[in-house]
Amino acid sequence: MTVSTGYGSRLLAFVLSPLLFPQSRVVLSHLPTLEEASGRWKGSVAGPDPLRLLVFGDSTVAGVGVDDQSHGLAAGLAHRFAEHYGRGIEWKAIARSGVDSGELRSYFLPRAERGSYNLVFISIGVNDVLHLRRRRQFTRDLSTILERLTMASPTATVFLSGIPRMERFDSLPDPLGTVLGARAHRLNAGAHEVLSGYPRVIHTPPWPIDTPGFFAIDRFHPSAIGYAAWARSAVEYWASR
Repeated sequence: MTVSTGYGSRLLAFVLSPLLFPQSRVVLSHLPTLEEASGRWKGSVAGPDPLRLLVFGDSTVAGVGVDDQSHGLAAGLAHRFAEHYGRGIEWKAIARSGVDSGELRSYFLPRAERGSYNLVFISIGVNDVLHLRRRRQFTRDLSTILERLTMASPTATVFLSGIPRMERFDSLPDPLGTVLGARAHRLNAGAHEVLSGYPRVIHTPPWPIDTPGFFAIDRFHPSAIGYAAWARSAVEYWASR
C-alpha cells in the first residue's frame, strides 16, 4: 500500500480493525522498551549574549533512544542554534514519554509558561497518531499550546516539528504502517492550517529518517545520530527560508 493525501484514516482503521488490533499488539510487544534519557534536562552552550531555548514535547524531547540528554534533541538543537547565531544558548527540556497533545497541554504546559524564551521547539503528534485521535482534537490542543506559549514568550521564534512519515518506519509493517502514516499526514495538514494564524511559528520538516543510523534499537525512536540529524535539518530549513 501507499499513502496518498486526503486519506480517511479513521475509516480505513475501522475497515482494517480485524487486522490492525492483533497486528498492533504483536508489533508493540516486540519493540524494546526504552527509558527517558538520564542526565540533566537543561544546560548551556558557551557564547556571548546567550539566548534561552525551550524544547517541549513527548518522548523525543525526553531523549528516548539515547542514554543521556547530552545526545538528545534538546542539546543538539542548542548547539545548532549556537552555531547559527554565534551566541550562547541556555536550554531546557520539558517533556514526558508517551504523552499526546492533550496530555501535554493539561499537565506540562503550565511549567513551560512559567519561563520566557527566545526560541521554542515543539515536538508532538506521534502519540496522537498512535491513539487515533481526531484531527480536530489535535488541532484544538495545538492551538492552545501555541497561544499560551506565544503569550508567555511574545518575541520568541517558535518551531513545530512535522510528524514523521510513519508508513516508512521499518518497525510498522502494513497495513498498520499505512494507516498510521495516513493519520500522520492528516494531523500534519491540520497543524499547517493552525499555523496560518501564527506567523512567528515555523513548521519544520518531519524527521530525516533516511539518514543512515537514524533509528535507535527499537527502530521507532531516533538514535544519537538521528537526533543530531533532526536538529541539523530543522535549523538549516529555518535558516534557508
